[in-house]
Amino acid sequence: MLEMKTPLIAEFLKDHQQFSRLLYEISKLLSAGDIEKARERALELDAVAGPHIAYEEAELYTRLANFGEASVTEADLVGEHNNILNSLRMLIEKTSPTDAELESIKSGFRLALAHAEHCGSLISLMSRLNEQEQTNSLATLLGLRKVGKKWTES
Repeated sequence: MLEMKTPLIAEFLKDHQQFSRLLYEISKLLSAGDIEKARERALELDAVAGPHIAYEEAELYTRLANFGEASVTEADLVGEHNNILNSLRMLIEKTSPTDAELESIKSGFRLALAHAEHCGSLISLMSRLNEQEQTNSLATLLGLRKVGKKWTES
């Protein structure tokens, strides 16, 4: 077992710190009724989250599922991603969301904050990957960042 502070975990944490900050800002802006600024932050989130979400879904969740942890189900986590992505798309695409759409968007971003907090708990599972697995997993994450695909492009 590796230490908790490996290059893979450091990069994963860096992403989650960016997400959490942006999710919090977006939620706060939505609550204040500043849809335009919330949309600007959502565009930032879209760019940052794209490679990371692709990494989680293509690489990380599959590896972690092999540990057989009942509290971590790949289908649930991917399902949450899809719900959050729908809210992100709606915020980016709807120039004048209705009250119902706005409530749906806010709900999606509340889910996103909870999801980001839960994903942070995956770090203890990530630390169970051996050194070669962590090296390979980090290479996948960095490669996806280099491609730079936005989350809404998935």
